Amino acid sequence: MKLFKLIASRAGRVLFDDRVEADSPREAREQMKALLGLNSLTGVVYAITEIPIDLIQGIVDARLIEALQRLHGGQAPASVEQMLRPIANEAVREQLANLHESRITTNDPPPPPQRFDAFTPAVDQIIGTATSVHTKPRRKPTSVTLNGTLVDWKAVKRMYRRTGSIKQTAAQFELSINSVKARIRREGWTHE
Repeated sequence: MKLFKLIASRAGRVLFDDRVEADSPREAREQMKALLGLNSLTGVVYAITEIPIDLIQGIVDARLIEALQRLHGGQAPASVEQMLRPIANEAVREQLANLHESRITTNDPPPPPQRFDAFTPAVDQIIGTATSVHTKPRRKPTSVTLNGTLVDWKAVKRMYRRTGSIKQTAAQFELSINSVKARIRREGWTHE
């Protein structure tokens, strides 16, 4: 398997910008097409670049060895892996010991896993610490389009109610027709 960097855009808007593991550029392109839910890449401009992992690893190792030589008076370890493995093993042992000790002393079951959501407020606000009495009520998260702009669904609803046209409304706010249709169905919008 190789690692490929793919960037794709249509009409000046970035559709895809990510890395994909694949055996060939063709397979990487097919994965991107599947992730985007497209049958064809007609009208899509894309670039595929192979990321040479071995070369990057060699560069990182060389930089680490240079830094270690400066720290240890000119002597470098035989390999970066030989130097890092004992440090990593010790750090893992310490963390496991701390977890085990805290479980024994408290006898509390571990907390249930929580879903991460990038649009929720900071952790201290969720838990309830450091919140003031005068905080504003939380607003519902606003949708974000593929190009990163926020969608004002109240304005979209007003436009749809005024025009009665899904296509015109979608074009005005640079949304897909299916996104507008889904919102209309979900919220039961009617036009005037």
